Amino acid sequence: MKKLLRAFGILMIAAIALAIGAAGLSRAVYGRSLRATLYEFRLRRQHAHPRAAEAENARLEALRHGAEPVRALPEDMAFDCEATVEQRRGMRLFTLNPGGGEATVLYLHGGAYVNGFNVHQWRFMNALARAAGCEIIAPDYHLAPFGNGARACAELTGLYEDWRASHPGRRLILMGDSAGGGLALTLAELIAGTETPPPERLILLSPWVDVTMENPEIEPLLKVEPLLHLDLMRVHGRWWADGLDPRDPRISPLYGDMRGLPPVTIFCGTRELLYPDILRCRDRLLAAGVDVDCRVGRGLNHDYPLMPIPEAAPALDAVAGLCR
Repeated sequence: MKKLLRAFGILMIAAIALAIGAAGLSRAVYGRSLRATLYEFRLRRQHAHPRAAEAENARLEALRHGAEPVRALPEDMAFDCEATVEQRRGMRLFTLNPGGGEATVLYLHGGAYVNGFNVHQWRFMNALARAAGCEIIAPDYHLAPFGNGARACAELTGLYEDWRASHPGRRLILMGDSAGGGLALTLAELIAGTETPPPERLILLSPWVDVTMENPEIEPLLKVEPLLHLDLMRVHGRWWADGLDPRDPRISPLYGDMRGLPPVTIFCGTRELLYPDILRCRDRLLAAGVDVDCRVGRGLNHDYPLMPIPEAAPALDAVAGLCR
């Protein structure tokens, strides 16, 4: 028995030493936690075999002739606050923690303009409502092939104007992740210079700001990006443009007028395809005189504040601090 216990103890010490060594190696090589490294490997396996561009075009074309999906609150998720749904401006509008706190977050979800809310976005919004005590409203804007950038801009601008008119004096923070981050920046550009009060702040999580994806600095990241696929993103960008120039600011806010925007906080990772264009966006915002805080996660992936990794916790805390 003593020999068995001694062997078990040796194995436990070896396992702990191995875990510590792996964590140290992850930190030394990638600048991130071991959990973040393991999660990247998981993403890489899950998204290793994407559709070909031609197949994705055919899939979207076939969907166009069917019925547009009607999305609902996820039934398998226990929210920490009241969650409601209503119809506004031709869109379903989800609200978490109605009337809570002193600020409202208008959250635009990502999904390459073809996918609806995912579990990471619901969990992030739930955690944010809990941490900040704020209200979150999240429109289910019409996605391609049923919607496009021009339609989304018109409907979201109307929704924004309606909300501002009915909530005078309440703080509004405009937030979005990935495609939704790009759309949030587009909306802010459209509102700037109008009589409608701008949001008090923009918070952009890995925003997709240029759907052309033609920046040559993207190419080196193809080897490390586990989630996004360049050919598919170009297909989705063309469907979202739907006949407009992909560089139209309603489609790619990188090319819009950024003067007069409120303070902007950006979160992004160095191992995502969008990183080079996010840096270009940061530089254009600064040149336009905008107050910008760009928080770059070394060795981290796309939308990392939404992911189940240790680095997401301080990002959530920072976002919550801006939304109280």
